[in-house]
Amino acid sequence: MTASFARSPLARSPLVTPPPRPSLVRSPGVAALPRIAAAALAGAAVLAPASVIAADDWSGGPRYSYFDAGYQWVDSLYGVKQEGGQHEGFQLNGSVGLAQFDRIGIHLFGEFFDGDFSGVQTTCGTGEGSSSVAGDRNSQALAGGLGASFALAETTDIVVRAAYVDITDFETPNDLCQLVSGDDTGYYGEVMVRSELSQNVEIEAGFRYADLSDSNVSDNSVLLGIGYHLTDYLTIRARGVVFDDDTGIEIGARLYFGSFLGRDTLF
Repeated sequence: MTASFARSPLARSPLVTPPPRPSLVRSPGVAALPRIAAAALAGAAVLAPASVIAADDWSGGPRYSYFDAGYQWVDSLYGVKQEGGQHEGFQLNGSVGLAQFDRIGIHLFGEFFDGDFSGVQTTCGTGEGSSSVAGDRNSQALAGGLGASFALAETTDIVVRAAYVDITDFETPNDLCQLVSGDDTGYYGEVMVRSELSQNVEIEAGFRYADLSDSNVSDNSVLLGIGYHLTDYLTIRARGVVFDDDTGIEIGARLYFGSFLGRDTLF
């Protein structure tokens, strides 16, 4: 017999507030930050179940109507990278739950990154006539698409998402070593498990594949995230990204605006 349950994501008891072919140059101190943070994040996700005790009357699953604001350090942005370089800037994420059909939910989502790409020096030409360009370069991208969730348990979902990706601005040097703005488009697909461990802690883990058409580059990444609910509507969170020998970290806050509306879906 298959177990059944009625999920009400917003039926949550009040929370207890806790007391061109570049020559590369890398800054070891800054570049090491995402790797250290990602390792700490993975450890926190493993230790969280043992350190948090759920209230007896708590119930609820992952929610899909929210807005994130944070800061991100990442080596690869949807596949855009150069060896030794790093994207750093503000990251905005949003999601709106559309409808819930028993265990299956549908949502729209979007992402926006605006920052700089640094840590790379490009040398043009050879000999006495050569020149080089270094320093920060513009880096901006957005993505948006549709996602579906399936409730594996009352507090755990598996999520599948697909998004259109637009690299709106990424500066690269031309043959004269002058920075020029470029763009590209593509897509990404993602599968993830999201789980509410208790009334205070949520975690997520998944895999993402991104592909850019004009640049003909692709990227595989593993995602690990953990959040702590300060209130029913406000969560502080961290998310680590690992792809091959590259890493990244995003730190920010999430507002679950569905809590103000009394529902997590529009329909």
